[in-house]
Amino acid sequence: MDNKMNLAPHEMLELRELMDSNLIGAKKIQSSISMIEDSELQSFAERCLHTKKENIKAMESFIQNKLNM
Repeated sequence: MDNKMNLAPHEMLELRELMDSNLIGAKKIQSSISMIEDSELQSFAERCLHTKKENIKAMESFIQNKLNM
């Protein structure tokens, strides 16, 4: 079987929603992180931002590898 797999339409929509959610979340955290005064909360926000960026990279890689886009 070919490694390049097509996704069902509902799977493409789900992937799009996941990508949008992570992009919006990353932008929101990025814009508000400088306003956080509590160091523990700021550290947590930075970890969340890092995780969202990693998720975005993983989804981009998935799209390139599996969907050949």
